[in-house]
Amino acid sequence: MSEILIVDDEHPIRVLLQEILRKADHNVIAAINGQEAIDLIQQNNFDLVISDMHMGKLGGIDVLHAAKERNPLTEVVILTGFGSISTAVEAMQLGAFVYLTKPIDIQEFRLKIQQALERKDLREQIAAKEYEIREHQELIERDLQLAAQIQRSILPVQITNKKFDVAIRHYPMIGVGGDFSDIYYNEESEIYLTIVDVTGHGIAAALLVNRICMEIRRLVREQLEPASILYYLNDFIVDSFEGTGMFLTMFSCALNVNTGSLRFAGSAHPPIVLWRKEANRFEFLESQNQIIGFEKVQHNSFKQNATVIEAEDKLFLYTDGLLEIENQKNKPLGIDGLVDLLRSGIFLNADEISDHVLSGMQSFAHGVQRDDIYLIVCNLK
Repeated sequence: MSEILIVDDEHPIRVLLQEILRKADHNVIAAINGQEAIDLIQQNNFDLVISDMHMGKLGGIDVLHAAKERNPLTEVVILTGFGSISTAVEAMQLGAFVYLTKPIDIQEFRLKIQQALERKDLREQIAAKEYEIREHQELIERDLQLAAQIQRSILPVQITNKKFDVAIRHYPMIGVGGDFSDIYYNEESEIYLTIVDVTGHGIAAALLVNRICMEIRRLVREQLEPASILYYLNDFIVDSFEGTGMFLTMFSCALNVNTGSLRFAGSAHPPIVLWRKEANRFEFLESQNQIIGFEKVQHNSFKQNATVIEAEDKLFLYTDGLLEIENQKNKPLGIDGLVDLLRSGIFLNADEISDHVLSGMQSFAHGVQRDDIYLIVCNLK
């Protein structure tokens, strides 16, 4: 049963329409003018209002405004004479469902009333679903904000001292992501730099990052060799997440800031970029090992290499989201583009280089980001 208000200053029409609607099992209230109708609208929630267009001081447009202000989902049918069709069309532009001309065609009236009420029911269902979706989206947004706050809490602290500078920049695609790094300095001679990129991005990747954070930090703070860190983490991932399809790429390196000795091991991760100041040359330290989490292998299967870097040389560790950023022509930045950005700011300090690279990346991509981005800049003094 629907709640319907009829507004017409002609008594015979009110009686006729009331009779038709009551026989259709609707609850009907009648008003004799616009003011009475508006008073009733303010006190009740009608499914449908049927109003004559011209009723003296307050007419159909006023009733329409009142009904929509009370409840935007209330449907309004306008009754008008042939000479007022243009005004009725105006009413429809303001939100009326339909206008019917007098004298009323009873069959058409029944059909339009049924359609108006069906439309009202449909709009209510849609509104309810939209409200449910908004609530769900707000819940997800709150969870994402909390997850982002948690991820920010595990970001390593940048380090600046008389021996070296380390700067980091982290730009997840949706607030949380699968990129992670760890920076550990033992306050004697060794700085450990670790960077991880979990396959995929978003919440699933972020959950894995949060799970492995403590494991990576434990291995690093035991001051294991880079290849051993990769080996033990691979065992942990296979044991904990086998069958989930979750893998990660990784680079781990240990730098002796007194001797310049650099030991490094990578697992399917983009190469470390090394800038040698004396030669003004970029070199690439490539990964030597399989992706982490694919299968268990022997300890000695994980390889590492070593090199020596000098004062004012710079190391750049990053995730592939930086290389895969695309311009308007769908051309990725790539390793050559990254090197060009590094070269143009290479004599800045570590923090300034980080900002310079990210600014250049954003200009290149015109704000489009399709993957998580992480950058570590280490400058040996």
